[in-house]
Amino acid sequence: MTRRILIRRGTLVLPDRRMLVDGDVLIEGRVIVRVGKGISDPQAQSIDASGLLVGPGFVNLHVHFREPGQERKETLETGARAAARGGFTTVLCMPNTSPPLDHPLVVQALRLRARALPFTNILFAGAISRGCQGKEMCDYGLLKEAGVVALSDDGASVESSRLLYFALQYARYFHLPFILHEEDSELSREGHMHEGEVAFLLGYKGIPRVAEDSRLARDVLLALDTGARVHFTHLSTERSVTILRLFRGQAPVSADVAPHHLLLTAEDVLRFGPLAKVKPPLREKRDIEALKAGIADGTIDILASDHAPHAPEDKEGSFLDAAFGISNLEITVPLYVRALVEDGVVDWIELWRKLSYNPARFLGLENKGVLAEGKDADLTIVDPQTEWEVDVTQFESKGRNCPFQGWSLRGWPVYTIVGGRVVMAERSIVDGEFC
Repeated sequence: MTRRILIRRGTLVLPDRRMLVDGDVLIEGRVIVRVGKGISDPQAQSIDASGLLVGPGFVNLHVHFREPGQERKETLETGARAAARGGFTTVLCMPNTSPPLDHPLVVQALRLRARALPFTNILFAGAISRGCQGKEMCDYGLLKEAGVVALSDDGASVESSRLLYFALQYARYFHLPFILHEEDSELSREGHMHEGEVAFLLGYKGIPRVAEDSRLARDVLLALDTGARVHFTHLSTERSVTILRLFRGQAPVSADVAPHHLLLTAEDVLRFGPLAKVKPPLREKRDIEALKAGIADGTIDILASDHAPHAPEDKEGSFLDAAFGISNLEITVPLYVRALVEDGVVDWIELWRKLSYNPARFLGLENKGVLAEGKDADLTIVDPQTEWEVDVTQFESKGRNCPFQGWSLRGWPVYTIVGGRVVMAERSIVDGEFC
C-alpha cells in the first residue's frame, strides 16, 4: 500500500514564491500531491504542524562524511543520520577522502552504499584533479557518467592557474559546476589560525586574509573568462565579499558561508582551543559584519555547514597538532537562526531560500527546494520558538568536535521527510516505520 502522510495546520514556507501561507500538505508515495487548506484524508498518517514552519527539505552543499578511508571520523550512515536530525534532505559530500573521489569506480561504489540509506539523499562531488593534488585533471566525462554532480578539490585550492583554466573550459561540456576552496597555500603555509593579535599573543603562525582574497580574485576572473559555473565555498573575509559583489552580475558565480564564521571570532580560540581550529580560520568582527551584509544583499546566496567531523584523538592535545574542522550538521539550522534571523539579517523565507531553494537550483535539482504539487516529498518541519540546548553527546555524527556545546538555540528541525518517509520525528531518528 502506498504510504500517505498529511501535514496539517502548518505555516507553509514557499521560498520560490517568497511567501508564508497557512495550510496543509498531502504526500503520497514519494511525491507531494496536494498543497492547500482544509485537506482531509482519513487513511493518511497525520502530523500536526500547528505553530511550526513546513517547507522544502534543506539542501547542504558542503559536508564531509569521510568515507572511504576515514571511517573512524564518520561514515555515510552516521553522516546521513546526522543530516536527517539536522533537517537536511539532500547533502553533497566533498571528494577529499582516502582515496579521493577521482575515479568513477570509487564514485559508483559510494553511490551504491548511499542508495541503501533512507535518511537523506547523498550526492557526491568529484575531484577536480587526480588525488586532489592540483597537478593533473581528472576525466570529468567518466566522473559525470558515474554520478558526480559537481567538481571540487575542497580541503585545498587548485594552485595551478593553468590547470584550473583548462579544467573550467573542459567541464563546461559536461555541465558540471565547480565548488572552490580559496586559499593560496604559499601565504597560508604552516598557519594555524587567523593572522592577528590573538595569533601573535599565542605565538602561532597565522593565515592572513589575503590568502583567501587573492585566490578568490584570480578564480573570479577565470570564471568570467571561461563562463564556467563557479561556486566559492566557506567565505570568511571582508574583502572576499567585496570582490564577489563586484563581479556578481558579470560572471556565473555564487558563494556560501559556514555558521561558525558568523558566530565565532579568532578570540574564541582562547576559550575553545582546538575545537575552534578550522579552515578557513575564524576571523574578526568586521569580517562577520561583511559576511552578514553579503548575505543580506544576496552576494552570498547559499548557506552550507562545512560539517567536518573528527575522532576525539584528532582534537586532543595541543592546538598546533589538532586537525582543522568543526562537527555541526545537526545544529547548522539553529545556528543560522541565531546568527541571521534573530539578528535581523534575513527573515525565515530568505533563510529557507538560502538553505533549500538556492542550493537545489545550483545542483540542478528541479524537483527539490520547492513545496508544490508534483515535486519530491522531501520536507523539513521547524519549530521556530522552542529553545533547546546543544548536547554533543546526543549527536548522531561520530564527530563531537563542536565548540557550541551548551548553547541554547531556537529554530530546530523537528521532522525530516525524505522521499515521502519520515526519517526524523520530534528530533529523533526514525529507524523503522513512522507511527
